[in-house]
Amino acid sequence: MALYIRIARVMTKNINKFVSLTFFLLIVGVLFLRQPKIRESLFNDKTRVTETVPSVAPSAQLEFQVGESNLQKDYQFIATNSGQNALELVESQVKLDLKEYDFGTMIEGVNGLMADNKNYWAVYQNGEYAQTGIAQIELQKNDKIELKYEEITY
Repeated sequence: MALYIRIARVMTKNINKFVSLTFFLLIVGVLFLRQPKIRESLFNDKTRVTETVPSVAPSAQLEFQVGESNLQKDYQFIATNSGQNALELVESQVKLDLKEYDFGTMIEGVNGLMADNKNYWAVYQNGEYAQTGIAQIELQKNDKIELKYEEITY
């Protein structure tokens, strides 16, 4: 009789382990198969879960513009003396954001309006597009320097 009790205890332990393992694998399998990409790859299931958002008609419409619209985009400066440097003339009248490169000084912003991936600050001397950077331009009396915020074209 003691042998039968001992065998029953061992079998009960093994059955409990088997049931626990089976239950664990069942839960992992369900969680695994709930993943859309796994389900699609295993069963060619093209079902997509989409979230529907209720359509609501707007009761008011707001319009606003980011501060750029009221910033000046063109500036003109006239040299009062011969030998005047264009950069010094411009810096005496507006706030410039400059960046130094190997090829010279580049204007990145004027009075807070910054160049970006769509626009840049172009320099004109006497109505012609400047052939050098603003720091290299030496002006004659009454020469005109213009800064224009222009669109980059490719």
